[in-house]
Amino acid sequence: MGTLWGLLQLFLLSLLLAVPSAISGDPAPALNDDVLGLIVFKADLHDPSSALTSWAEDDDSPCNWAGVWCNPRTGRVTELVLEGLSLNGKIGRGLALLQSLRKLSLARNNLTGTISHDLALLKSLKIVDLSGNRLSGSIPAEFFERCSSLRVLSLAHNAFEGQIPESLSSCLTLTDLNLSSNFLSSELPDGIWSLTGLHTLDLSRNSLVGAIPPGVKALGYLHTLDLSGNRFSGSIPDDIGECLTLRTLNLGDNGFSGVLPDSMQQLSALNSMRVHRNRLNGEIPSWIGGLKALGTLDISSNAFSGEIPDMIGELALLRRLNLSSNQLIGKIPDGLKNCQNLSHVDFSRNGLIGKVPSWMFGSGSLSSSRLSEMVKGEILPSAPGSGTVEFLDLSLNNLSGGLPSEIGFSPKLAVLNVSGNSLGPNIPATIGELMVLQILDLSRNQFGGSIPSKLGKCSSLTTL
Repeated sequence: MGTLWGLLQLFLLSLLLAVPSAISGDPAPALNDDVLGLIVFKADLHDPSSALTSWAEDDDSPCNWAGVWCNPRTGRVTELVLEGLSLNGKIGRGLALLQSLRKLSLARNNLTGTISHDLALLKSLKIVDLSGNRLSGSIPAEFFERCSSLRVLSLAHNAFEGQIPESLSSCLTLTDLNLSSNFLSSELPDGIWSLTGLHTLDLSRNSLVGAIPPGVKALGYLHTLDLSGNRFSGSIPDDIGECLTLRTLNLGDNGFSGVLPDSMQQLSALNSMRVHRNRLNGEIPSWIGGLKALGTLDISSNAFSGEIPDMIGELALLRRLNLSSNQLIGKIPDGLKNCQNLSHVDFSRNGLIGKVPSWMFGSGSLSSSRLSEMVKGEILPSAPGSGTVEFLDLSLNNLSGGLPSEIGFSPKLAVLNVSGNSLGPNIPATIGELMVLQILDLSRNQFGGSIPSKLGKCSSLTTL
């Protein structure tokens, strides 16, 4: 059998060196070319789950093989989908014979090596998904030089390194590009904004550097832009607000500086905005309240200053709000109680003052409130029976006065941490009504008197 594999590979090599008729534009090669190509491709793989046992070298057609789809009219292979099969080995040259291949997905395997230049010979290829493997080396420039029909490319979650080839700008038909979670370390190629048909661009979790080149406004169909987890610097491009179809924007975990561009107020379709862990500064612009589609806003771990604008309370669809680790002052806006879809809020590590509003004990959909290391004031009581919060962290503040007895009307509360304040004088007995409470931390306060016996009713309590 080993001799047969060797002969097949030599035969394939001779075909490639001779430039087969399919590549030169002559009539299509024989149907057996697909069988040959796939058998040679299989020879470079280890198949621990025996997923490819139906691939028999004596078959006249591969169309009934696992993971193979054919055009019913021509009988040629059009799709090869081998996802999550624990395949080991490399992507060999056999695939170059599949001249009608339109979709190639080898995602979530254990493939190693690099991308074969021969994939560029497949002129019909529209979708390539090699994500979730252990591929390495540089991304070959030749792959992009001939991508005349490629629409979707994912090389995410591999170990590619080096630069993003300048030839990427030749792939004018691309709509979705995902190079995330690799070790790419170059600047963005100047021609990247020439890919005007892009709907999704994900370059997150690499080591890309430098400033974002101008011209992003050319991407008039862009829905998702994720550049998070890199080493980008400079300002956020002024023209980013002209990407009017943008729904998801993630620029977090970089070194961006300056203010949020005013052009961003035009992003009326924006659902998620994450610019956390950068060096952004200035005040939070009031125009954020005009982004009515916004469901997630995360500007944490920057240097934003001033007060929280009241306009944020007009974001009726807002679900997650994280303003933590900035230099914000003033009070928590009362208008936020109108955000009935809000489920997670985090104001911790700022310089806010005033009373903790009662809605933070849970109103609407709120399940998580975090205000540690940020506020000086008191806790306002909440309305009986209104509590929906599951996680409440008010630790390490300057809170004084009593812990409201209404805290017991938060039936979903699982974590309550008010440690490191000046609360007192008594522990409210109503805490014993919290049947799902798992963690209770009242330490480093000014509580006196006895521990309420009703705390014994908290049958889910694991940490006290």
